[in-house]
Amino acid sequence: MARTELCRDKPFDPSHPLNIRVKLKASDTGLSNTLTMPKELVEKNLFPWFSKHRCVKLSQHDSVQLVDLFEYDSKITTTLTMKKEKDGNFKFYGWNNILDQRKFKTGDIIGFWWDKFYDRLNFELLSSA
Repeated sequence: MARTELCRDKPFDPSHPLNIRVKLKASDTGLSNTLTMPKELVEKNLFPWFSKHRCVKLSQHDSVQLVDLFEYDSKITTTLTMKKEKDGNFKFYGWNNILDQRKFKTGDIIGFWWDKFYDRLNFELLSSA
């Protein structure tokens, strides 16, 4: 049965223990195709929301999972590919599709939080460099 109730999008909550703040590096901006998130942040803050199957898959090197990223301000959802790299960190491939719309800069701080109702990763610019 389809969901009929309405669930309003909620903004970033800095006090929520599972929310993530990422300070963008040069490798995350400009002509970059990827956004890097440290292994510790992903496993501590995102894995609790994921199914066991998804966590096992993402723990394997070179295994990929599709993840919807929803920009809170523009209300635009973009599907990216999430992959664990050799160094253990996670990369979101397709980040350039978001950079094409939003001109994020090195040093910008982005907030990420999991939306369990819509099964997606929400994000918004918290502070500009």
